[in-house]
Amino acid sequence: MKHGLVVSAGIVLMYFGLIFAASELGGEVVTLLRPSADGDFDEVRIWFTEADSDAFIEHGSDGDWWLERLKAGGPLSLMRAGLKVDYHAVSAPDLHARYHELRREKYGIADQIIETLTGASVDVCEGVPVQLHVVK
Repeated sequence: MKHGLVVSAGIVLMYFGLIFAASELGGEVVTLLRPSADGDFDEVRIWFTEADSDAFIEHGSDGDWWLERLKAGGPLSLMRAGLKVDYHAVSAPDLHARYHELRREKYGIADQIIETLTGASVDVCEGVPVQLHVVK
């Protein structure tokens, strides 16, 4: 019995460790300064994609408080390579497939590992992409 618990705990730790390693070591990770309901900001580490004039993050689900605020467009900041970059951000659920395409191109095997382990393929993913435009 004890041996079974140790093996089970090891499998769980390996599962979450592999997801964490793929997330953190699979490519560029930026820090989202996400507005919170109390007027402050939460720092959330996320992946960032960009190509040509398209830049995206995906974090949260439809109906999340902070995403609802972005439907009309709003400011959002990311920490990239130690620099704070301000963006005009718009919730963009209709660009979900484009976000996943860019993410697969940029993060490759790390994206495949996370998709396989979490079952969050593009077909079942409920995350909402956020399209970003640099504030000049």
